[in-house]
Amino acid sequence: MPTDSELLLFLDEPTSGLDSQTSWSIIQLLQKLADHGQAILCTIHQPSAQLFSQFNRLLLLAKGGKQIYFGEVGRNSEILVSYFERNGARPCGKNENPAEYMLSAIGATPGSTSNVDWNKVWLESPENEAVVTELACLKQGMSNKDSTVGATPDRRHREFAAPFWAQMREVLRRVFQQWWRTPSYIWSKIALCVGSSLFIGFSFFNAGTSIQSLQNQLFSIFMLFAVFGQLVQQIMPHFVIQRDLYEVRERPAKIYSWKVFMLSNIIVELPWNSLMAVFIYFCWYYPIGFYKNAGDAVNSRGFLMFLLTWTFLLFTSTFTHLIISFNSTAENGGSISNLLFSMCLIFCGVLATEQAMPGMLA
Repeated sequence: MPTDSELLLFLDEPTSGLDSQTSWSIIQLLQKLADHGQAILCTIHQPSAQLFSQFNRLLLLAKGGKQIYFGEVGRNSEILVSYFERNGARPCGKNENPAEYMLSAIGATPGSTSNVDWNKVWLESPENEAVVTELACLKQGMSNKDSTVGATPDRRHREFAAPFWAQMREVLRRVFQQWWRTPSYIWSKIALCVGSSLFIGFSFFNAGTSIQSLQNQLFSIFMLFAVFGQLVQQIMPHFVIQRDLYEVRERPAKIYSWKVFMLSNIIVELPWNSLMAVFIYFCWYYPIGFYKNAGDAVNSRGFLMFLLTWTFLLFTSTFTHLIISFNSTAENGGSISNLLFSMCLIFCGVLATEQAMPGMLA
């Protein structure tokens, strides 16, 4: 039965465990929806003849998923019964339930047997040939439509029901709500950033401008970078949980794309890490007294230091998502990210020049 519906309604045995009157009411409701163009795919268990007659098409599978019949049921199941009788099944009784008859004909009911290979009969039948031809025509029609130069793809032929920006808007809103409703993560991030910066700031409190003081200030910068590992360990477990849910639920259902999932998780971290940069800056920069080295450019150098702190927090967030995106567990991702960041600290700015390296002996 042709339909223009953009959605498929799937029901798994909707009448199981219900009395006959309720089952009939449900089937009648489904029939009304189908009459208005809604595509409905329904599995049903032991239907009565009255219920079975309401279905337009039937897909009958034998044990092992072998196809036995796919096509119209017909008025009072005439088309279906005619197919089985024409291919060697016994005649259907006048008052016999067509659903029970077809199961008995293929030997699927207790005490019934069949010497006919119904799967082979179907594959060689003109009904199967007609189905294959129709599917080929539909596939060819879709290919021609999609290949039309300058044509906009039909919404029904998209991989996802909603366009990219609609997906992005809805998923981003949801992820922001999830983070807001997870105060344990937010407060732990605040406690880590504020506590670490205060500890480092007051460990080198009111450092002067002597050579030793400058060394202490440089060491405080190095210690601040050590927060990287803890921030990574906070972000990765949350990402892994969200990714597992996406792979099990959203991706198989084609609700939104992987690009939307990744971008949403990256973007949601940026405002929180920006706020952490403000906390770290005030709890670390001023107690140590970096502004004393600024001379007459206190404001500009102070702002530059804030930008560097902010960049470090944003780098931590985006670098973490880069690493965990291709790692299955947070443990593996944390180990790799800490290793790579350690290499950044070791080699950044202290690479030996070619002239300073010892030459090779001849």
